Formats: sequence, C-alpha cells, structure tokens
Amino acid sequence: MATRSRCTCGKVKAAEAHTCKACYIKARDARHAEARAIVATGVCPDCGLPLKRNLSLAGWWQCVRCTDYPAPEYAQYPKCSFQTFTD
Repeated sequence: MATRSRCTCGKVKAAEAHTCKACYIKARDARHAEARAIVATGVCPDCGLPLKRNLSLAGWWQCVRCTDYPAPEYAQYPKCSFQTFTD
C-alpha cells in the first residue's frame, strides 16, 4: 500500500504539492493582506518612492523605478525591483 503525502497540518496533500489546499489558501490570503497593507501606504518598502499600478494585470503594483523608462521626475533615483500583487 502506498504512503500518502501529508501536509504539516496533517491533511492529505497531492504528491507534487508543498502544502494542502487549505494551508495554501491561508498562506496566499496572508500574502495578499500584507501586499494590500503596503499598497495602502503608497510607498515602496525598499526605496521609499511612490508605488504605481501596472494596468497589464489586475492587482499588480510596482515601484515607480521598477521600469526601464521611468517618469522624468524619478530618473535620477536608482532602479528598484519591488513588485507585488493584491488580487
């Protein structure tokens, strides 16, 4: 008889998964809550510059210096790679 993979919470998980679905959803919701708190401040936690919404995907936020072609008022600042998803 094959041994079933179990999550740290004790539930059965898929053989390829790191956690069960319930633990995954719990962790995902915590990540999204943290991202929403950062976006609510409107400031990049890495460099202190403003955040902007990238309209390519729903809930995608980036530092204004995350792009290769920043707005002229932010061109003198060093490049930042902060990005997050709220949805």
